[in-house]
Amino acid sequence: MAQVRLSKKQSPTALHQLMFVLQHMSNELLLAETGAGLSAALIMSTLDRSRPLNQRAIAGRLRQTEANVSRQLQVMKKQGLVNVYQNRKDRRQKEVVLTSKGKRVHDKALNLLDKQQKDILKMIESAEARVFGQTVDNLLRGLQIS
Repeated sequence: MAQVRLSKKQSPTALHQLMFVLQHMSNELLLAETGAGLSAALIMSTLDRSRPLNQRAIAGRLRQTEANVSRQLQVMKKQGLVNVYQNRKDRRQKEVVLTSKGKRVHDKALNLLDKQQKDILKMIESAEARVFGQTVDNLLRGLQIS
C-alpha cells in the first residue's frame, strides 16, 4: 500500500476531528427530526439488512461493545423502534427486530443523512466530491466495513 500523507498544514488528528464533527452534526439532525440519534440509526441499518439479529451480532457488525448496543437497544425498545425476543433455542440470547415504526424512522433517518451528505459535498467541487466518494468507498472496503 502506498504511503500517503495529509498536507503539512493538516494535524495528525484532522480525520478524527472531521469524523467527530460529522457524527455530531448527524446525531443532532437525527435527534431533532426523528427522536432517534445516529447510534440508533446505525443499529436500525444493521437490522434492516439482515434480521433478526442478536445483540452480539449487532455489536460485531458495528464494531461496538455489547454493553453499548444493549444500552441503545433499551432506549430504542422504549421508543417502539425495536422488539426484543428471547431466542427459543438459546434462552440466554435475545433476537432483535425492527418494528414498523422503526422501519419508518430508519427510512426517514436515511433520507435525512443522504440530504445532509449531499449538502456537505456541495462544499467541494463536483469532481472532488466524486473522487472523495470513491475514496470513502475504498477506505470502507479496505477497513472491511460494510
